[in-house]
Amino acid sequence: MGFDEVHKMDITGDGVDETVGVRRNEDGSVEYHVDVDGDGVADMKAVDNDGDGVIDAVLLDNDGDGKYDTAAVDLDGDGQIDAAVEK
Repeated sequence: MGFDEVHKMDITGDGVDETVGVRRNEDGSVEYHVDVDGDGVADMKAVDNDGDGVIDAVLLDNDGDGKYDTAAVDLDGDGQIDAAVEK
């Protein structure tokens, strides 16, 4: 399953461009898969559930093992992250 678009942009603010794969789903949601450490595997996945341009949830792989271990969500739809859970 490929990406609809791939971009290079500095997501982390460190002056180095990360690779961002964009997937537009049939249900209208948009996923942004970000390779933060340059190993070819996404370390962050940001999801816009309704395609309105506002991120509703973010999944993070903090230890680089290829599995997401932190989830942060915007519970009330105001564009601000309200809750985070780490396993």
